[in-house]
Amino acid sequence: MKARLLRKILNDTNYIINNNDDYIAVGSPLCHDLISVNKKTLKLKYALDTWHDGRSSIKHDELLFIWDKLQELINNGQIKDIIEGHDEIENPLPVFTVRDGKVIKSFTDKYGWPNITIDGDLMYDNTWFKTELEAIEYGIQEYKAGMDTVQRTIDEKRKELKEFEERRSIYSLFVFELEELKKQKS
Repeated sequence: MKARLLRKILNDTNYIINNNDDYIAVGSPLCHDLISVNKKTLKLKYALDTWHDGRSSIKHDELLFIWDKLQELINNGQIKDIIEGHDEIENPLPVFTVRDGKVIKSFTDKYGWPNITIDGDLMYDNTWFKTELEAIEYGIQEYKAGMDTVQRTIDEKRKELKEFEERRSIYSLFVFELEELKKQKS
């Protein structure tokens, strides 16, 4: 995604522009997707639009400008190039993260949050790192924590299953005893 280009088109807005799986977003530290553009449908969405009023629900002048400019980019087709392209960075700095067990290398123009990679991915200080080793250490720590969580869940489910099996055995015994009593009474 050409997030840096989009920032310039949006008058160097201080809002955070970022790329996500299904949409691109313009947001703030509290809401990363105040305004978003669906990559497939190219529909605009305002996160605070409770009543689905669209543009008319926006009360902030800069957000209105952003909405209108994004709509203009959608109408003239430029948004596709922005979504599918990559920014050009003069002095690219390497950054690393871990996704699906693999180290991902990208580039940025400035370390730290809130900033983005050359692909428009939002860089959090605890998920993007200056060195590959830091990313690997983070990945190991995160996947170990995930393994622990899954193991606890498995243990809880096994305990639950055992309790249900015991309850079923008791019910089965009750049914047997009642059926025997029924035979005697018939």
